[in-house]
Parts: sequence; C-alpha cells; structure tokens
Amino acid sequence: MYGDVRMNGFKWTRLAEWKHVKAAFRPVFICACFLWLGIVLIYPYTRLDVPDQRVDLAGTWKMMFDDRAEFAQSGYDDSHWDLFELPASFLLKATHYGNGYKGVCWFRKTVVIPDGMGKGDLGICLGRIGNADEAFFNGVRIGGLGQFPPDEFSMWNHPRNYLIPSALIRLNQENTIAIRISYFGIAEVLGQMFIAGTKGWAAYSTIITYTQITTYYECMALGSGFLMIFLFFYLKRPEDQEYLFYCLQLCFGAFVLLDASSYWPIMTDNLTRFKLLGISWTGLNVAHPIFLHRIYNLRRKFIERALWINLLIVILMNIWVVDGTILRPCGILMTLMGIGMGGYNLSCHVTALIKKRPYAKTFSFFGIVAILCASHDGFVYMAKFSGYSVHFMGYEPTTMIFHIGAMVFYAGTAMVLVTRFISVGDEVTTLNESLETYILENTLLNDQIIQISKKNDSKSISSTAEEKLKQVINHIHANYLEGLTRDGLADVVGVHPDSLGKQFKTYTGLKLGDYIYQIRIKEAAQRLREEDTNIIDIAFQVGFDSLRTFNRAFLKFMNTTPTNYRKDYRKDNTDD
Repeated sequence: MYGDVRMNGFKWTRLAEWKHVKAAFRPVFICACFLWLGIVLIYPYTRLDVPDQRVDLAGTWKMMFDDRAEFAQSGYDDSHWDLFELPASFLLKATHYGNGYKGVCWFRKTVVIPDGMGKGDLGICLGRIGNADEAFFNGVRIGGLGQFPPDEFSMWNHPRNYLIPSALIRLNQENTIAIRISYFGIAEVLGQMFIAGTKGWAAYSTIITYTQITTYYECMALGSGFLMIFLFFYLKRPEDQEYLFYCLQLCFGAFVLLDASSYWPIMTDNLTRFKLLGISWTGLNVAHPIFLHRIYNLRRKFIERALWINLLIVILMNIWVVDGTILRPCGILMTLMGIGMGGYNLSCHVTALIKKRPYAKTFSFFGIVAILCASHDGFVYMAKFSGYSVHFMGYEPTTMIFHIGAMVFYAGTAMVLVTRFISVGDEVTTLNESLETYILENTLLNDQIIQISKKNDSKSISSTAEEKLKQVINHIHANYLEGLTRDGLADVVGVHPDSLGKQFKTYTGLKLGDYIYQIRIKEAAQRLREEDTNIIDIAFQVGFDSLRTFNRAFLKFMNTTPTNYRKDYRKDNTDD
C-alpha cells in the first residue's frame, strides 16, 4: 500500500500482510476451538471408568412410601416392603401406591462386602437422586444432598458419592444400606450404583462430578463473558438485534444451568422452581429461533409473533393456573413443545445452508450440535415428568447434556465473532485499496489538468469561455449518472451546442461525449470491483442507455471487457 489508514484505533498498512495474517489465523483459531472442546468436554468422558473391583448395588431394593427414623437401622425388618429395581424412575409407582408426585420414601438393600475390598474406608456411589436424600450405612448417616420439606431444595442432578468409614464396615457379613429420599416431580434414582475402594471411588467421583456439575459452572462463566461482549455490541449497534437475542438466550439459559447444578438454595419451594424452569426453557425457545432469524436474515415475523404469544401464555399460566395437580401434564406439554422447537431450529440452519446465507457454514455445525443436545435433554425431562423410559436403538437418555451443547454453541459464536472481525479487516483493506485508487486517479487527473493548462496557454480561449467550460465540467461531475446531452449542457451555460463541442475539445483534449463516458466507466469499474451486481444493471446505473454502448465504451477506456475486468480483479485478490 502507498499509505496507512487508521480506523477505531487500528492501523492497517499492507493488504498483502493482512491477507497472510487472515489466512493463517482462521485455521489456527478453528483448531484451537476444537482442541478446547476436546479437553473440556470429550477427554473427561474418556476417563469416566467405573472401578473394576466393586460391589454392584444395581438390582433389587426394598421400597417403602413412608417416613420413619427406624427405617435407617440395620436391624429393621423390611420383609414386608415392596421390591423395586434400581436405577430407575419410581414416579409411576409413587403416583399409584405412594403419596402422588410429592412425598418421602425409603430404599433399603443388604450387601456383603468381601475381604478383597480391603480393611480401610470405602466409597459408595448412589447415582443421582431427586430431589434430596440421606444415606445410611449400618444405621449411621454417611451423607446427603439437598433439603427436605418444609424448606425443600432440589439437587436432583448432583451425583451422590459418599465415604463409608472403615469402622462401619463388616467384611464378609451383611451390611445394610438405607436411603431416605424426598421427591417432587423428579422421583428417580439414576446412574452408576456401587461400593469400591477409596482410590477407584475417588477417581470416579471426581470425574463424574466434573462432567455433570463443574462443567455447568464453566459454561456459566464463559456465558457471562459472552453476555458482556454481546451486550456491549448491542449497546453500540442496537440495530443489530442478533446481539440482543443472544443475550436473552444467555439469561434464560442461566437458570436452566443453575437448576441442574446449584449447591445453594435458590428457591425453597420446588413448585416455584418448576415454574421458573418452564418459563426459562420457553424463553430460550423464543430467543434462540429469533436469534437464528436475525443472524441468517430469515424474515419470519408471523412465527416470531407466535413465539412471543406462547411465552406470554406460559408466564400467565405459571402465575395463575399451574399448581401441583397439573404439574405433570403441563411439564409434558411444555417438553413436547420444546422438542418441536428443536426441529424448527434445525430447519433454520438447513435453510441458511441451502440459501448460502452469511455465517451459515461457520456457525451451522455448532448450532446444530447445540440444538441436538437441547433436544436430547427434552427427552430426559420427558422421562422425568412421565415416568416412562425413552429408548433410541438401545440408548436411554437419562443424563443432561445441555451444558455440552452450550459449550459447543459458545465455540460457534466465537467462530462467528472471528469471521466478523476478519470481515471488518477485509472492509478496511478494501477501503485502503479504494483510497489508493482514488489517490492514483487524482494524481493522473492533476497531471491531465496540468497538461490541459499547458495546452490552454497556446490556445486562444477567452476567460469568459473558460469559466463557462468549468461550469460545464462541474455540472457533468455532479450529474454524470443522469441522461446528459450536448444540447442540454449547452443550455446550462447559454451557448450554441456546436460552439460548446469545439471549445470543450480544445480545452480538455477530449470530445464531450468521451469525457462523460470516461467518468461513467470509472464509476462502473469501481462497482465491478466492490459489488456483485449484474453488469447490465451497473451499465444502466452509471448512465448508459444500452449494454452494447457500455461494453464498447468500457473496452475503449479500460482495454478489456467488463466481464474480464471483474474476473481479473477477483483472481488477483484471491491469489494474494
């Protein structure tokens, strides 16, 4: 480049240097995103190994829908209790034989721990228990998560991993495990259940807690950063509404993440918690498709109005209608609607790819993965609210992966931000190039003026005629896109058309028509470089009344055709 251009604090000096930086930066950034996703999400799951030496607790347990302190004792006679297979949801059994969707129940199991397990402490994993639990081993409480009524607090997604002191363990004898469970809507015991040595138990507990809880907080921390960035962008450019709806997604999604991972009571009323969860998921299913509409430039006002009306109805129903008696059907209905919205969101990505919308190739992969993760969790919620297991070719969705989808979504967002940054850089370099062309053209124009002035010294043109010629030239530059004629220009300065033509040729060295054509061709050349408009449209836009005349004039002044000019320009820029 012949000069430097400063924009918003950045200094861009050479087009070639920027293109080399861009070419190197994009693949490096893509690799960095996938590496980060692999380390944060994929690698921990490869380490999620259940210890080989263990006592499995999955299988038949004794169950009772009642709540007495004596149930924890190892000597208690539970022979009259019902049998139940764990891990599983016990919602259907609770609604038929227990206290309905809400209550307290107990599970008991007797196990023999062999000598091979060692003489030290052991660890027990009881999976995920909703909503709160207390675990007892041989009559002694060894742990618990969540809070029982009246100040209830659900920790339904937290793994229950407790340490069993060696003093409580009876090797080669029967040991009694008792679990007291508070359930509200979520009535289940899911996940791996076993007793193992402390080393294997600790390794498994650390990884399972990381994948199911810690990553939620990583996701919220990352989301907070993106919230500040996109909120700043929206405040700077409120007309770009995709920033606003991205922020709304983060706000609605935050409660979904907290509901599954919080260690502290946010709501001491589980019914209110369910209502907020329903509003949050519905809000997420409103903000996300509208965000896709904005980023992909999809004009679907009717659908957006329907989404807002749906959110309003859900809010009003949760405030005045939903109670414990209709919690399950409302939860099932909202879950089905959420799964359906996942299908619609997928269609937005497919439409954008087919129509080759900006950012579709960059963002669609990450967006589709995030939607599939959210839809997967829709089936998880469906199983919780209905009590029936959902199977896909032998796979049963029981573990939430919304946080994984959110992480992937953030990676896709980062890709879009980088793409936009590169686009801004391209715009700046294009501006540099246009400025350089402008400088060169003005330099040539100045040279022409000097040459004309020298010619004028030897020509006999009066000062009055010169003033009129300058007036004609200024009028041409101001109106060259319009239909200019020699007679019209002569009327502007009040001279005879023939006299104007002769004096103009003497003053500029060009015929009047050629001078006008030259200006129009320069404008057309710039549009060919910067726009994808059809050549015939450009011809008419710059003032030509036929494509044939335009092509002939372009060839005369540019020594090439408009089509070849555009191809050669783009080829040169691509090669750079």
